[in-house]
Amino acid sequence: MQTQRTRRHLIPIKQAILEVLAFGLLAASFALFFVAPDVSRPFFAKPVNLYRIIIMALAIICLLLASRSSWLTTRPNKQSTSGTPASTQRLNKLLTISSYLIPTLALLFAIIQLVNPELAIVIIRKESWPFYRIGIFVKAILQIIALLIFVAIANHYRKQHNWLAVLFACLVIIILFVMAGEELSWGQRIFGWATPEVFANLNKQGETNFHNMATQVFQNTLYFGGWLLLVGFSFWRNSLDKLLRMFKPLRFLTDWLPPLQFVLIFAACFGFGDPLHSETGLYYGSNLFIVIATGILLIALCLRYAKCHDNQYLVHCLAVLAIYLVVLIINQFFSLVWDSNSGTVTEYLEVFISIGILMWAIAINSRVHADSSRIAATSKTKD
Repeated sequence: MQTQRTRRHLIPIKQAILEVLAFGLLAASFALFFVAPDVSRPFFAKPVNLYRIIIMALAIICLLLASRSSWLTTRPNKQSTSGTPASTQRLNKLLTISSYLIPTLALLFAIIQLVNPELAIVIIRKESWPFYRIGIFVKAILQIIALLIFVAIANHYRKQHNWLAVLFACLVIIILFVMAGEELSWGQRIFGWATPEVFANLNKQGETNFHNMATQVFQNTLYFGGWLLLVGFSFWRNSLDKLLRMFKPLRFLTDWLPPLQFVLIFAACFGFGDPLHSETGLYYGSNLFIVIATGILLIALCLRYAKCHDNQYLVHCLAVLAIYLVVLIINQFFSLVWDSNSGTVTEYLEVFISIGILMWAIAINSRVHADSSRIAATSKTKD
Protein backbone atom coordinates (compact mmCIF):
# COMPACT_ATOMS: atom_id res chain seq x y z
CA MET A 1 0.00 0.00 0.00
CA GLN A 2 2.76 2.44 0.89
CA THR A 3 4.53 1.74 -2.40
CA GLN A 4 1.34 2.44 -4.37
CA ARG A 5 0.73 5.71 -2.50
CA THR A 6 4.34 6.77 -3.05
CA ARG A 7 4.07 6.07 -6.76
CA ARG A 8 0.92 8.20 -7.03
CA HIS A 9 2.81 11.20 -5.73
CA LEU A 10 5.88 10.68 -7.93
CA ILE A 11 6.19 12.82 -11.05
CA PRO A 12 6.39 10.70 -14.24
CA ILE A 13 9.96 10.51 -15.54
CA LYS A 14 9.03 12.10 -18.88
CA GLN A 15 7.38 15.07 -17.16
CA ALA A 16 10.29 15.44 -14.73
CA ILE A 17 12.76 15.54 -17.62
CA LEU A 18 10.66 18.14 -19.44
CA GLU A 19 10.40 20.28 -16.29
CA VAL A 20 14.16 20.15 -15.74
CA LEU A 21 14.74 21.06 -19.40
CA ALA A 22 12.15 23.83 -19.25
CA PHE A 23 13.57 25.54 -16.19
CA GLY A 24 17.16 25.01 -17.34
CA LEU A 25 16.40 26.59 -20.72
CA LEU A 26 14.42 29.38 -19.03
CA ALA A 27 17.44 30.09 -16.84
CA ALA A 28 19.61 30.19 -19.96
CA SER A 29 17.07 32.50 -21.64
CA PHE A 30 17.15 34.90 -18.71
CA ALA A 31 20.95 34.83 -18.75
CA LEU A 32 20.80 35.83 -22.43
CA PHE A 33 18.80 38.94 -21.44
CA PHE A 34 22.13 40.48 -20.48
CA VAL A 35 23.88 39.94 -23.82
CA ALA A 36 25.02 43.41 -24.86
CA PRO A 37 22.97 44.82 -27.79
CA ASP A 38 26.20 45.68 -29.61
CA VAL A 39 27.16 41.99 -29.66
CA SER A 40 23.95 41.00 -31.49
CA ARG A 41 23.64 43.85 -34.00
CA PRO A 42 22.80 43.66 -36.90
CA PHE A 43 20.12 41.10 -36.12
CA PHE A 44 20.25 38.73 -39.10
CA ALA A 45 24.03 38.87 -39.48
CA LYS A 46 24.96 37.68 -35.98
CA PRO A 47 24.77 33.92 -35.14
CA VAL A 48 24.21 34.76 -31.47
CA ASN A 49 20.66 35.87 -32.35
CA LEU A 50 19.87 32.48 -33.88
CA TYR A 51 21.13 30.78 -30.72
CA ARG A 52 19.00 33.09 -28.57
CA ILE A 53 15.89 32.40 -30.64
CA ILE A 54 16.40 28.62 -30.50
CA ILE A 55 17.05 28.56 -26.74
CA MET A 56 14.11 30.83 -25.90
CA ALA A 57 11.73 28.93 -28.19
CA LEU A 58 12.81 25.57 -26.74
CA ALA A 59 12.34 26.93 -23.20
CA ILE A 60 8.72 27.88 -23.89
CA ILE A 61 7.97 24.67 -25.80
CA CYS A 62 9.42 22.49 -23.02
CA LEU A 63 7.41 24.42 -20.43
CA LEU A 64 4.26 23.92 -22.52
CA LEU A 65 4.91 20.18 -22.82
CA ALA A 66 5.68 19.84 -19.11
CA SER A 67 2.46 21.67 -18.12
CA ARG A 68 0.18 20.42 -20.92
CA SER A 69 -2.21 18.73 -18.47
CA SER A 70 -3.14 22.15 -17.07
CA TRP A 71 -3.74 24.00 -20.34
CA LEU A 72 -4.18 21.60 -23.27
CA THR A 73 -6.94 19.43 -21.81
CA THR A 74 -8.82 22.24 -20.08
CA ARG A 75 -11.89 23.36 -21.98
CA PRO A 76 -12.47 27.11 -22.37
CA ASN A 77 -14.67 28.57 -19.67
CA LYS A 78 -18.31 28.80 -20.64
CA GLN A 79 -19.68 31.72 -18.69
CA SER A 80 -23.12 31.27 -17.19
CA THR A 81 -25.09 34.19 -15.80
CA SER A 82 -27.45 32.13 -13.63
CA GLY A 83 -26.58 32.62 -9.98
CA THR A 84 -23.58 34.76 -10.88
CA PRO A 85 -22.97 37.96 -8.85
CA ALA A 86 -23.62 41.18 -10.75
CA SER A 87 -19.97 42.25 -10.40
CA THR A 88 -18.83 39.01 -12.07
CA GLN A 89 -21.33 39.43 -14.90
CA ARG A 90 -20.04 42.96 -15.52
CA LEU A 91 -16.45 41.68 -15.50
CA ASN A 92 -17.27 38.92 -17.99
CA LYS A 93 -18.94 41.45 -20.28
CA LEU A 94 -15.93 43.78 -20.03
CA LEU A 95 -13.53 40.93 -20.87
CA THR A 96 -15.61 39.81 -23.85
CA ILE A 97 -15.84 43.32 -25.34
CA SER A 98 -12.13 43.97 -24.69
CA SER A 99 -11.10 40.72 -26.39
CA TYR A 100 -12.39 42.19 -29.65
CA LEU A 101 -11.74 45.90 -29.04
CA ILE A 102 -8.12 45.91 -27.84
CA PRO A 103 -6.65 43.74 -30.65
CA THR A 104 -8.60 45.82 -33.17
CA LEU A 105 -7.12 49.02 -31.72
CA ALA A 106 -3.62 47.48 -31.85
CA LEU A 107 -4.12 46.66 -35.54
CA LEU A 108 -5.55 50.12 -36.26
CA PHE A 109 -2.66 51.94 -34.60
CA ALA A 110 -0.13 49.75 -36.43
CA ILE A 111 -1.76 50.51 -39.79
CA ILE A 112 -1.84 54.24 -39.00
CA GLN A 113 1.90 54.08 -38.27
CA LEU A 114 2.39 52.43 -41.66
CA VAL A 115 0.27 54.76 -43.82
CA ASN A 116 0.39 58.03 -41.87
CA PRO A 117 3.33 58.25 -39.42
CA GLU A 118 2.62 61.92 -38.63
CA LEU A 119 -0.91 61.08 -37.46
CA ALA A 120 0.40 58.20 -35.35
CA ILE A 121 2.69 60.66 -33.55
CA VAL A 122 -0.04 63.28 -33.08
CA ILE A 123 -2.45 60.72 -31.58
CA ILE A 124 -0.22 59.78 -28.66
CA ARG A 125 3.04 61.73 -28.53
CA LYS A 126 2.47 65.20 -29.93
CA GLU A 127 5.37 67.36 -28.77
CA SER A 128 3.52 70.68 -28.63
CA TRP A 129 0.41 72.15 -27.06
CA PRO A 130 -2.48 71.52 -27.00
CA PHE A 131 -2.64 67.86 -25.94
CA TYR A 132 1.10 67.67 -25.31
CA ARG A 133 2.25 64.04 -24.92
CA ILE A 134 -1.30 62.74 -24.41
CA GLY A 135 -0.04 59.16 -23.95
CA ILE A 136 1.73 60.13 -20.74
CA PHE A 137 -1.41 61.60 -19.19
CA VAL A 138 -3.55 58.65 -20.32
CA LYS A 139 -1.12 56.22 -18.68
CA ALA A 140 -0.98 58.25 -15.46
CA ILE A 141 -4.80 58.44 -15.25
CA LEU A 142 -5.18 54.69 -15.79
CA GLN A 143 -2.55 53.96 -13.14
CA ILE A 144 -4.14 56.32 -10.61
CA ILE A 145 -7.57 54.70 -11.11
CA ALA A 146 -5.99 51.26 -10.64
CA LEU A 147 -4.28 52.59 -7.48
CA LEU A 148 -7.64 53.71 -6.04
CA ILE A 149 -9.14 50.30 -6.77
CA PHE A 150 -6.27 48.65 -4.91
CA VAL A 151 -6.92 50.98 -1.96
CA ALA A 152 -10.47 49.56 -1.87
CA ILE A 153 -9.06 46.02 -2.16
CA ALA A 154 -6.64 46.67 0.72
CA ASN A 155 -9.51 48.01 2.83
CA HIS A 156 -11.54 44.87 2.03
CA TYR A 157 -8.72 42.64 3.26
CA ARG A 158 -8.25 44.86 6.33
CA LYS A 159 -11.86 44.21 7.34
CA GLN A 160 -11.16 40.48 7.02
CA HIS A 161 -7.96 40.87 9.10
CA ASN A 162 -5.93 39.30 6.28
CA TRP A 163 -2.79 41.34 6.92
CA LEU A 164 -0.59 39.53 4.40
CA ALA A 165 -3.11 40.39 1.66
CA VAL A 166 -3.15 43.99 2.90
CA LEU A 167 0.65 44.08 2.61
CA PHE A 168 0.54 42.78 -0.97
CA ALA A 169 -2.12 45.34 -1.89
CA CYS A 170 -0.07 48.14 -0.32
CA LEU A 171 3.01 47.09 -2.31
CA VAL A 172 0.99 47.35 -5.54
CA ILE A 173 -0.33 50.75 -4.43
CA ILE A 174 3.23 52.00 -3.90
CA ILE A 175 4.33 50.65 -7.31
CA LEU A 176 1.39 52.32 -9.07
CA PHE A 177 2.03 55.59 -7.21
CA VAL A 178 5.65 55.58 -8.35
CA MET A 179 4.65 54.69 -11.94
CA ALA A 180 2.13 57.54 -12.13
CA GLY A 181 4.55 59.96 -10.48
CA GLU A 182 7.31 59.04 -12.92
CA GLU A 183 4.97 59.44 -15.90
CA LEU A 184 4.12 62.98 -14.81
CA SER A 185 7.75 63.70 -13.80
CA TRP A 186 6.35 64.17 -10.29
CA GLY A 187 4.23 67.14 -11.38
CA GLN A 188 6.67 68.86 -13.72
CA ARG A 189 4.53 68.00 -16.77
CA ILE A 190 1.56 69.73 -15.13
CA PHE A 191 3.16 72.72 -13.40
CA GLY A 192 6.15 73.14 -15.72
CA TRP A 193 8.89 73.91 -13.18
CA ALA A 194 12.54 74.03 -14.22
CA THR A 195 14.42 70.74 -13.91
CA PRO A 196 16.73 70.67 -10.86
CA GLU A 197 20.42 70.53 -11.76
CA VAL A 198 20.87 67.03 -10.29
CA PHE A 199 18.24 65.59 -12.65
CA ALA A 200 19.26 67.77 -15.60
CA ASN A 201 22.79 66.36 -15.51
CA LEU A 202 21.77 62.70 -15.23
CA ASN A 203 18.39 62.52 -16.96
CA LYS A 204 18.51 61.80 -20.70
CA GLN A 205 15.41 63.95 -21.36
CA GLY A 206 16.28 66.64 -18.82
CA GLU A 207 13.17 65.91 -16.73
CA THR A 208 12.42 65.43 -13.04
CA ASN A 209 12.18 61.66 -13.01
CA PHE A 210 14.34 58.62 -12.37
CA HIS A 211 13.38 56.25 -15.18
CA ASN A 212 15.05 58.35 -17.87
CA MET A 213 18.35 58.07 -16.01
CA ALA A 214 18.42 54.44 -17.20
CA THR A 215 15.64 54.40 -19.78
CA GLN A 216 16.17 50.93 -21.26
CA VAL A 217 16.43 49.22 -17.86
CA PHE A 218 13.16 50.68 -16.59
CA GLN A 219 11.45 50.34 -19.97
CA ASN A 220 12.33 46.69 -20.48
CA THR A 221 11.41 45.88 -16.87
CA LEU A 222 7.97 47.39 -17.49
CA TYR A 223 7.51 45.47 -20.74
CA PHE A 224 8.60 42.11 -19.33
CA GLY A 225 6.58 42.61 -16.14
CA GLY A 226 3.56 43.67 -18.21
CA TRP A 227 3.96 40.61 -20.44
CA LEU A 228 4.17 38.26 -17.45
CA LEU A 229 1.02 39.76 -15.93
CA LEU A 230 -1.10 40.05 -19.07
CA VAL A 231 0.05 37.03 -21.11
CA GLY A 232 2.34 34.63 -19.22
CA PHE A 233 0.44 34.39 -15.91
CA SER A 234 -2.86 34.47 -17.78
CA PHE A 235 -1.91 31.51 -19.98
CA TRP A 236 -0.64 29.42 -17.06
CA ARG A 237 -3.41 30.55 -14.74
CA ASN A 238 -4.61 27.01 -13.92
CA SER A 239 -1.11 25.81 -13.01
CA LEU A 240 -0.48 28.86 -10.81
CA ASP A 241 -3.90 28.44 -9.19
CA LYS A 242 -3.07 24.85 -8.16
CA LEU A 243 0.34 25.92 -6.87
CA LEU A 244 -1.02 28.79 -4.74
CA ARG A 245 -3.73 26.61 -3.20
CA MET A 246 -1.01 24.40 -1.73
CA PHE A 247 0.03 27.28 0.57
CA LYS A 248 -2.86 28.42 2.74
CA PRO A 249 -1.51 31.93 3.55
CA LEU A 250 -1.17 32.64 -0.19
CA ARG A 251 -4.54 31.32 -1.33
CA PHE A 252 -5.92 34.82 -1.55
CA LEU A 253 -3.57 35.33 -4.52
CA THR A 254 -5.74 32.98 -6.60
CA ASP A 255 -8.10 35.97 -6.89
CA TRP A 256 -5.15 38.01 -8.16
CA LEU A 257 -4.37 35.74 -11.11
CA PRO A 258 -5.26 37.49 -14.38
CA PRO A 259 -8.24 36.07 -16.30
CA LEU A 260 -7.56 33.53 -19.04
CA GLN A 261 -9.09 35.97 -21.56
CA PHE A 262 -6.17 38.37 -21.06
CA VAL A 263 -4.13 36.38 -23.60
CA LEU A 264 -6.68 37.10 -26.31
CA ILE A 265 -7.05 40.71 -25.16
CA PHE A 266 -3.41 41.82 -24.85
CA ALA A 267 -1.14 39.39 -26.76
CA ALA A 268 -1.41 41.36 -30.03
CA CYS A 269 -0.28 44.54 -28.25
CA PHE A 270 3.17 43.06 -27.62
CA GLY A 271 3.87 43.25 -31.35
CA PHE A 272 4.72 46.92 -30.78
CA GLY A 273 8.41 47.63 -30.38
CA ASP A 274 11.43 49.43 -31.79
CA PRO A 275 12.34 48.32 -35.36
CA LEU A 276 15.29 46.15 -36.31
CA HIS A 277 17.17 49.10 -37.78
CA SER A 278 17.18 50.79 -34.35
CA GLU A 279 19.78 50.16 -31.65
CA THR A 280 17.26 48.88 -29.11
CA GLY A 281 14.16 46.66 -29.50
CA LEU A 282 14.84 42.97 -30.12
CA TYR A 283 18.54 43.39 -29.39
CA TYR A 284 17.52 43.32 -25.73
CA GLY A 285 16.88 39.71 -24.68
CA SER A 286 13.75 40.43 -22.66
CA ASN A 287 12.07 42.01 -25.69
CA LEU A 288 13.12 39.12 -27.94
CA PHE A 289 11.77 36.63 -25.40
CA ILE A 290 8.42 38.46 -25.30
CA VAL A 291 8.09 38.35 -29.10
CA ILE A 292 8.97 34.63 -29.37
CA ALA A 293 6.93 33.53 -26.35
CA THR A 294 3.82 35.47 -27.40
CA GLY A 295 3.75 33.84 -30.82
CA ILE A 296 4.28 30.33 -29.41
CA LEU A 297 1.63 30.77 -26.70
CA LEU A 298 -0.95 32.00 -29.22
CA ILE A 299 -0.25 28.95 -31.39
CA ALA A 300 -0.57 26.71 -28.31
CA LEU A 301 -3.87 28.38 -27.44
CA CYS A 302 -5.14 27.69 -30.97
CA LEU A 303 -4.20 24.02 -30.50
CA ARG A 304 -6.06 23.97 -27.20
CA TYR A 305 -9.27 25.31 -28.74
CA ALA A 306 -8.92 22.97 -31.73
CA LYS A 307 -8.58 20.00 -29.36
CA CYS A 308 -11.69 21.15 -27.48
CA HIS A 309 -13.54 21.55 -30.83
CA ASP A 310 -14.46 25.08 -29.81
CA ASN A 311 -14.60 26.72 -33.24
CA GLN A 312 -15.69 30.14 -31.96
CA TYR A 313 -12.67 30.49 -29.67
CA LEU A 314 -10.40 28.92 -32.30
CA VAL A 315 -11.36 31.50 -34.94
CA HIS A 316 -10.98 34.29 -32.36
CA CYS A 317 -7.52 33.07 -31.35
CA LEU A 318 -6.41 32.67 -34.98
CA ALA A 319 -7.53 36.26 -35.61
CA VAL A 320 -5.51 37.51 -32.62
CA LEU A 321 -2.47 35.55 -33.84
CA ALA A 322 -2.83 37.11 -37.31
CA ILE A 323 -3.16 40.61 -35.82
CA TYR A 324 -0.11 40.01 -33.62
CA LEU A 325 1.99 38.98 -36.63
CA VAL A 326 0.81 41.97 -38.69
CA VAL A 327 1.55 44.42 -35.85
CA LEU A 328 4.95 42.79 -35.27
CA ILE A 329 5.97 42.84 -38.95
CA ILE A 330 4.87 46.45 -39.43
CA ASN A 331 6.80 47.60 -36.37
CA GLN A 332 9.95 45.59 -37.07
CA PHE A 333 10.35 46.10 -40.82
CA PHE A 334 8.21 49.07 -41.94
CA SER A 335 8.35 51.50 -39.03
CA LEU A 336 8.57 55.05 -40.34
CA VAL A 337 7.41 56.53 -37.03
CA TRP A 338 10.61 55.57 -35.22
CA ASP A 339 12.69 57.74 -37.55
CA SER A 340 10.51 60.78 -36.78
CA ASN A 341 9.79 60.19 -33.09
CA SER A 342 11.49 57.15 -31.61
CA GLY A 343 9.31 56.98 -28.50
CA THR A 344 5.97 56.75 -30.28
CA VAL A 345 5.85 52.99 -30.91
CA THR A 346 6.60 51.97 -27.34
CA GLU A 347 4.23 54.65 -26.06
CA TYR A 348 1.37 52.66 -27.62
CA LEU A 349 2.58 49.50 -25.90
CA GLU A 350 2.84 51.29 -22.54
CA VAL A 351 -0.72 52.59 -22.85
CA PHE A 352 -1.97 49.05 -23.52
CA ILE A 353 -0.02 47.75 -20.51
CA SER A 354 -1.60 50.46 -18.34
CA ILE A 355 -5.06 49.46 -19.63
CA GLY A 356 -4.19 45.88 -18.69
CA ILE A 357 -3.14 46.88 -15.17
CA LEU A 358 -6.45 48.70 -14.68
CA MET A 359 -8.44 45.71 -15.96
CA TRP A 360 -6.44 43.44 -13.66
CA ALA A 361 -7.36 45.65 -10.69
CA ILE A 362 -11.02 45.57 -11.75
CA ALA A 363 -10.89 41.76 -12.02
CA ILE A 364 -9.41 41.38 -8.53
CA ASN A 365 -11.94 43.78 -7.03
CA SER A 366 -14.78 41.89 -8.72
CA ARG A 367 -13.55 38.54 -7.43
CA VAL A 368 -13.00 39.56 -3.81
CA HIS A 369 -16.50 41.05 -3.66
CA ALA A 370 -17.97 37.98 -5.37
CA ASP A 371 -16.26 35.80 -2.76
CA SER A 372 -17.73 37.95 0.01
CA SER A 373 -21.19 37.61 -1.54
CA ARG A 374 -20.86 33.81 -1.66
CA ILE A 375 -19.69 33.65 1.97
CA ALA A 376 -22.60 35.86 3.05
CA ALA A 377 -25.07 33.75 1.07
CA THR A 378 -23.67 30.53 2.57
CA SER A 379 -23.96 31.95 6.10
CA LYS A 380 -27.62 32.89 5.52
CA THR A 381 -28.38 29.42 4.18
CA LYS A 382 -26.84 27.78 7.26
CA ASP A 383 -28.82 30.08 9.55
